Amino acid sequence: MKVVLIEDERFSAERLVHLLAQIDPSIEVVAILPSLEKCLTWFQEHPEPDLIFSDIQLEDAHSFELFSQLPIKAPIIFTTAYDQYALQAFKQNSIDYLLKPIDPEELKAALKKYGELEYRTQKRGLKTEQLKWKEGYKERFLVKKGSQFVVVKISEVAYFKSDQKLCYLITHDHQKLVIDQTLDQLTEQTDPRKFNRISRNRLISLECIRKIHNHLNGRLKLELHPAEDEEEIFVSRERVQAFKEWLDS
Repeated sequence: MKVVLIEDERFSAERLVHLLAQIDPSIEVVAILPSLEKCLTWFQEHPEPDLIFSDIQLEDAHSFELFSQLPIKAPIIFTTAYDQYALQAFKQNSIDYLLKPIDPEELKAALKKYGELEYRTQKRGLKTEQLKWKEGYKERFLVKKGSQFVVVKISEVAYFKSDQKLCYLITHDHQKLVIDQTLDQLTEQTDPRKFNRISRNRLISLECIRKIHNHLNGRLKLELHPAEDEEEIFVSRERVQAFKEWLDS
């Protein structure tokens, strides 16, 4: 796998090269580019790599300027000391956002995510079509918390709920955060082995279920953790059989 590092800090670049070699010796770092000027020259003169690791603040500009000026299709893992660029980063071909100093285990997880992408290139004559990949289920969500953006791992999510045209993410530690996706989108993005759509307005994780009670009209009543202010939670009658099969799978 051929990799390009967009990084203006020599120590950070050398450390990342070392970490990559430890994780996968077959990774070849073909270029280390410290500035927008050198990036523009290199990408205009060379074929795209398989993967890009990119800092955001370079010697002469933000790396976002590179991606706005050139139609780069290679997937990107952003590496930065700042978390305020996360939203802008995820609008690029980003598959992860790692904060410095880079944790080896987080780097390994990011490379695993890249490895799980199914991608292909299709060549027609001398032209190569856009790189395509199909991502697996979501591993994290970028959500707004007050005036900041935070990343919530899927393992931290107890359930999702929709209420009055808004969709919320509720974590195991009782945080309730607005999320941009709809419940239909979240149902497609989450692992069906771990999450189940129990009703029109709720998608729950297996881990949040505390008790299950039979109820009127063939419905099931659930006790979830965290609980919500005396609100009763039901599995819709038409979803009960699928819910039971999910629990018994």
